[in-house]
Amino acid sequence: MSIRAITAVALLFATSAHAETVWDMHINFPTGNFDTQNAIKFADAVKAETNGDVVINVLAGGSLGLKGPEVLGAVRDGIVPIAHFHLDTAVGDEPFFGIQGQPYLTRNFDEAAKLDALAKPVYEQIAERNNQKILYSVFWPGAHLYTKAPVAEVTDLESLKIRTANKSSTEFLSDVGAAPALMPWADALVALASGGLDGIATSATSGVDGKFWEFMDAVTTTSYVNPTAVVSVNLDSFNKLSAENQQIIADIAERMQPEFRSVAEQEDSVRLKELADAGMKVSEPSDALSAALEGAAEKQWDHFAETSGPDARPVLDAYLLERN
Repeated sequence: MSIRAITAVALLFATSAHAETVWDMHINFPTGNFDTQNAIKFADAVKAETNGDVVINVLAGGSLGLKGPEVLGAVRDGIVPIAHFHLDTAVGDEPFFGIQGQPYLTRNFDEAAKLDALAKPVYEQIAERNNQKILYSVFWPGAHLYTKAPVAEVTDLESLKIRTANKSSTEFLSDVGAAPALMPWADALVALASGGLDGIATSATSGVDGKFWEFMDAVTTTSYVNPTAVVSVNLDSFNKLSAENQQIIADIAERMQPEFRSVAEQEDSVRLKELADAGMKVSEPSDALSAALEGAAEKQWDHFAETSGPDARPVLDAYLLERN
């Protein structure tokens, strides 16, 4: 056998011995989004610390064509091996996943962490029965109220047409006298520009992205929901890895999760400052407004507890006891 042939055979065996496991990761947000950047950092760490045995391709902007409610099932069935998604988009399949999306239940990142610690064992059980493992989770910046004039008391919301992103937020704002309109983000921007909306309920990040100062003057930092985003991996795919690589990936996720959560918290404060610098009046809700919002939200909490399985009421009650 020639030296060239021997070299070719050696390379073949070397390639087989170090063959990559390649996972395409779905994520709905663009590359510049803070949580997409988190996912890219995670993927880079996995590749480095597994010596290239596991490669995660982060496919941003929803390029795999999955919509939010479809992602849980796509990971479960192995259509995608790994994905980033918000838990409350999967409530059609798993109602308990909506706990972190209940309005005015968590109003800052510390409260979100308290709720997450109590809900985590249930999340893990749900993930396992859906053939997947949650690697890490991040609390997103809270939803604030953007309006043309400051909201000093609950009556200031009366009849205001405010865009919302989900059913619970729509019912919540309706209960405090507003006229919420559930609509996609793209439609909301068109309606805002044309004068078809009086306000929007969304994060500081979205407020900057949408240049809301061109249409509205005030931001009330209600932070009335801190939705949880997770990166979850298909268990069949995960279990095909060596025990060593499984542990490496789990360790990376545990190590990086606090960093990723901190990035989200910084995102909120940085973007609020940008909104203020652009001329918007940024203010916290008054005690009276906060009390009115919580009173309206309790109706949503009770509905969640009654309709979201046997774990919903115990976790909710334990959290409220700890929060108060």
